[in-house]
Amino acid sequence: MPDFLHHPLLILKPEGFRWLIENFGLAAVCLMIFAESGVFPMLPGDSLLVVCGIYAAGSTLGAAGQPLLSLAWLMTLVPLCGVLGAQAGFGIGRLAGSGVYRWKDASLGFVPVYRRDWLRRTEDFFGRWGAFAVVAGRWVPFVRTGAPLLAGVTKMSWTQYTLFNVLGALSWVWSMVLVGYFLPPVVARFAPGVRLEDRIDLVVVAVILVSLVPVFYTVARESRQTRGGGSAGARGGGPGKGSATAARGHGNAKASRGAKSAKGRKGRG
Repeated sequence: MPDFLHHPLLILKPEGFRWLIENFGLAAVCLMIFAESGVFPMLPGDSLLVVCGIYAAGSTLGAAGQPLLSLAWLMTLVPLCGVLGAQAGFGIGRLAGSGVYRWKDASLGFVPVYRRDWLRRTEDFFGRWGAFAVVAGRWVPFVRTGAPLLAGVTKMSWTQYTLFNVLGALSWVWSMVLVGYFLPPVVARFAPGVRLEDRIDLVVVAVILVSLVPVFYTVARESRQTRGGGSAGARGGGPGKGSATAARGHGNAKASRGAKSAKGRKGRG
């Protein structure tokens, strides 16, 4: 049995994922999705779902000769756990109210549990997406956990939140699981002999990098906006000076045209 108590990162290795699924099965998957959906952000939700889809594809069989996971259960029970986890986060936000802004950064050992910066990024995400951030945030690490909390803090209606929550959980879980489910035959077609079950660590890294693309994009966009604002501020006197010069030029041209017109009339007289 892998020594997870002393080396938690073993969960990112092929034997770690296989051990987790073989020994705890769907229960472990449901627990992790429940926790990451509204309580504990530092879990590999995206990569876990893709790996579950790979194991559900059936190329790796369990002791009973069946796939390690059932696609039907992954598509029904796991989204339900995602909905319940997010509803729990929403309830916590409702109870805590604006007090969450006074929470201090917290960690469990070396694993961060709460960071104020996560809440700030979630606020920015809500600012761009509005209430639909509950759905879109499912694909963004940290926002996935922070969106239910912030929705509760802002007193979003229970009906509206539940509707978006169900839509987000279904679309997120189904898309990630189906990517993993249909990936093995695609890889086998272009790379015969390569078994994704033996390359779970690479799959996990790839999924994490892809899931961080929205985060990198947001950071880069904020950085450009900050630089743009600073540059505009630095040039604050420039446009005024240019405008004054242009105004003077326009006035001189107008005066010149007036003089010419007067001269013409005098000549005709």
